[in-house]
Amino acid sequence: MSATIPQPDFQPTIPGLIRNFSARYGEAHALVRDGRRVTFGDLDRQSAAVAKALLALGVGKGARIGIMAPPCPEFVVAVLAAGRIGAIVGPLSTLYQAPELRWVLGHAEFDHLIIADTFLRHDYLARLEEALPDLADQAAGALQLEAAPRLRHIHVIGGGSRPWSRPYDALLDGSDAIGDAMLEQVETLVTPADPACIIHTSGSTATPKGVVHGHGPLIRHSWQMGMDFTPFGHGDRVVTTRAMFWVAGFVATLFYSLNNGACLITTSDGSPANIVTLIETERANALAGDSGWFEVLRDSAEFKAAGYDVVRLNMDSAGLARGGRFVSDHLSERFGAPVSHPNGRFARTFGMTEALGGHTSARYDELLPENRPFWQGRAVPGVELKIVDPETRIPLPPGEVGELLVRGYCLMLGLNGRERHETFDAEGYYATGDLCLLDADGYLKFEARLGEMIKVHGANVAPMEVELALAGLMGIEKAGVVGVPGAGDTLLVAAVLMAPDRVLDEAAVIADLRGKLSSFKVPKHIVALDEATLPATGSGKIKKAELAALMTRLVGDGSL
Repeated sequence: MSATIPQPDFQPTIPGLIRNFSARYGEAHALVRDGRRVTFGDLDRQSAAVAKALLALGVGKGARIGIMAPPCPEFVVAVLAAGRIGAIVGPLSTLYQAPELRWVLGHAEFDHLIIADTFLRHDYLARLEEALPDLADQAAGALQLEAAPRLRHIHVIGGGSRPWSRPYDALLDGSDAIGDAMLEQVETLVTPADPACIIHTSGSTATPKGVVHGHGPLIRHSWQMGMDFTPFGHGDRVVTTRAMFWVAGFVATLFYSLNNGACLITTSDGSPANIVTLIETERANALAGDSGWFEVLRDSAEFKAAGYDVVRLNMDSAGLARGGRFVSDHLSERFGAPVSHPNGRFARTFGMTEALGGHTSARYDELLPENRPFWQGRAVPGVELKIVDPETRIPLPPGEVGELLVRGYCLMLGLNGRERHETFDAEGYYATGDLCLLDADGYLKFEARLGEMIKVHGANVAPMEVELALAGLMGIEKAGVVGVPGAGDTLLVAAVLMAPDRVLDEAAVIADLRGKLSSFKVPKHIVALDEATLPATGSGKIKKAELAALMTRLVGDGSL
């Protein structure tokens, strides 16, 4: 492999990261949630206490700890505590239903589970008892569960409790039996080669894959991307609604900020009114999330009344501006006066859980060439891309569409329960299942997933192209495009999720798309669904097969 591996100026392990951010950022805010403010120093001290308590319970290198909680201080502290002692942390979707939770607890072989008692409308203790019925007869610390045979301890964040649970706060108390010197000695045994986390994919077409990443790849990649590719840095206070159980929230939000010193303000309420409140009460000055959300905020009455503008900085980052300047001094230093570039000039960072998120992107100060609008960018340093014929596996020349293969420093150690030869080819490449083209200058363009391209009137339509055109348009937060049987041909249809208090104007949206897309790429029907009816995985990815079946029924019964 010829690609140079990026190296931070500290040991690329979670203990090394903690020492680095504690020394650099100290008592600056690292995380804000519901008015609770936690500094980088707090994260160091609290994670040390939890690490000592876990060591006293017998947790060591290689033990597996699942965490099912919102993006709160307890979640972040638990992640860091596990990493300090070489345990493998598994962020779990807060959307998992009982059967999914039962499956992942057994498949990932967790020894400990740290779980919130409730979040939003969810009662997770009741859900655990539904997933693991034999919990009812268990006592804390002596769990024997048929469906999760390695699970021994369950620690509950919040006031809820059961006979089989322990309070998370007891972990924060640390342990008198484990001193600072012992913890430091344990931390020295954690190496960049050790596994750090297991992140489960969305499982949109099958059961989720457990993707195992090492300390070295996790820290190197989040350092490079957090310092050179995201626009944020120390002094920025970034509002995000992202969950931290999937790679965009866990790596591209949490770990980027732990490297670059930005403060994350996490919230489950992305409404314009709440974001304005966070600007006023928490001095928020930037946003991380979906481009559709940026558009909704920018066009809202609340933002206009307060005099705020939302200025996109890349695909999923934006700065807040007022009176012709960024609210953030850091962003003013990096970018000068706010400039609203066309959305097509921003690289659509491309990646996957298996590569710790983005493997193809553009630096924070780099725009796409005008003749490559909405492309994905170029491979980040340390990553190599190759396009092959999906059938013959023969490499294709620049400009031809084929399956994308990826290898490099940020690739996973492997998939849980699978051998290396089942996952990588002989040269160490991972087959992504994505149809792409790579031009002579190294720019990548995503076309579709293998088997997802839709044939309409004899022409190929890439659903993602249409979904990108819909996102952010007239209050649309999310879109899914599928093909359904029509009168002798395939009908292109779309389902959308609207922002709060916004109503779909189907005719207006279609009229707008006709000015942006070829006629055969414009959906014949667009329907608004709510979160309960839009088929989605635990990470929010739309289940295309289920959506196609739903839309086929709607077309068939005349609902559209």
